[in-house]
Amino acid sequence: MEKGQKISIGEKLAFGAGDCGCNFVWNVLALFMTIYYTDSVMISAAAVGGIMLASRIFDGISDLVMGAIIDKTKTRWGKARPWLLWMAPFMAIALVLTFSVPDIGETGKIIYAFCTYFFLTVVVYTAANLPYNALLSFITDSQKERTSLSSVRFFMVNLLVIALAFITPPAAKALGWFGITSIYGIIAMCCLLITFFFCKERVQPVATKEENIGFFKSLSYLVKNKYFIYLTIIFVMDYIMFAVNSSSGMYYVKYIFHDENMFGVITLFCNIPLMLSCLFFQVIANKFGKWNCMIGGYVVMIIGFGIIALFPDNYYCALLGNVIAGIGRAPHNAGLFALVADVVDYGEWKTNKRIEGVTYSVTSFGMKVGGGVGGAIVGIVLAMGSYDGSVAVQSASAITAIMAIYVYIPIAICILGILLMLTANIDKVYPQVIRDLAIRRAKEN
Repeated sequence: MEKGQKISIGEKLAFGAGDCGCNFVWNVLALFMTIYYTDSVMISAAAVGGIMLASRIFDGISDLVMGAIIDKTKTRWGKARPWLLWMAPFMAIALVLTFSVPDIGETGKIIYAFCTYFFLTVVVYTAANLPYNALLSFITDSQKERTSLSSVRFFMVNLLVIALAFITPPAAKALGWFGITSIYGIIAMCCLLITFFFCKERVQPVATKEENIGFFKSLSYLVKNKYFIYLTIIFVMDYIMFAVNSSSGMYYVKYIFHDENMFGVITLFCNIPLMLSCLFFQVIANKFGKWNCMIGGYVVMIIGFGIIALFPDNYYCALLGNVIAGIGRAPHNAGLFALVADVVDYGEWKTNKRIEGVTYSVTSFGMKVGGGVGGAIVGIVLAMGSYDGSVAVQSASAITAIMAIYVYIPIAICILGILLMLTANIDKVYPQVIRDLAIRRAKEN
């Protein structure tokens, strides 16, 4: 209900810690996995694209299955929290294994890379991150508090991303990928445990508490929830865009500005505006609605990427473009995950069944499928541009390919996103949804 519990700043920070833990894994993959494979392990760009794309075939299934498992989980800690406790150590182990490809020949390296990448993204990350995202709807039923939790969470995550961008390149050279990922893995584990110990599950389903809803029955309810379909598409599109842009950042600074240390600078100029914008997102969303804010975010990102596209080798335009793109990303970083909780409410209103776990599979599905497809696009486009990780100076076709993945493809995705989101808006029906649910729950009690 909109009245909901007031969540303390301490619990909001503890909730954000869990996403920091996930992003010690996810953002290291997004920012450095591709260039680690192509430039450190010397796996071809085409093979890298194949590794990431092949893993995505199984991701959709693992997300839906994990969502159903969450719905069936019953422990004294709740439905989502226990999975953070159980999976925390495996996140650390899987991250280290993924960045420890041995020199066992081209075929052996590809097989090892696929197996470890599959284990981390399809199995371990799904079993940790999907429950974490579902936890938002269990902590509170207040739309404003959910938006606030998401804003705090993404402020913390983007601060982390800046730190990772500055620290990781020199640290990887000094400690090796095994050393730095070992440190990151331990920190990730501790962050997940903080969320487990200091967050509470307060929202208890009413309509489904006595009913055991099967996996396929849950899917039949999701099909009736049109906003679940919309949000799934938006999640996938956004994370393809984020993955393509983020994965190509190191290539952009290395081969256009010939300075890998600039990666931390452009990340800083993108993420500081993003973080500050996330802090104000709740106020703006309350006035204009999350859905409209996300449409505006696409427009702003197009402007930012467009500046970089017009002046690709101008240092100051690169910084300005990233500042503007960072502002545009804020409604998507903070708004997407808060919208999932609204979609859960809409589904309960529409079908009289509340299924958080499977509904929240959209978050993990969108992140991993979008991230995987985005990573595959990076590998495929680089291969098409004849990129060669063993040389210091790339061909003109390779430079064009780098620009395509850094700005041209993100612009195209933003345009598609605007066209899609103009066809629907959950904010218009949500007030009615929350009023009707309040009445139903009052009757049940």
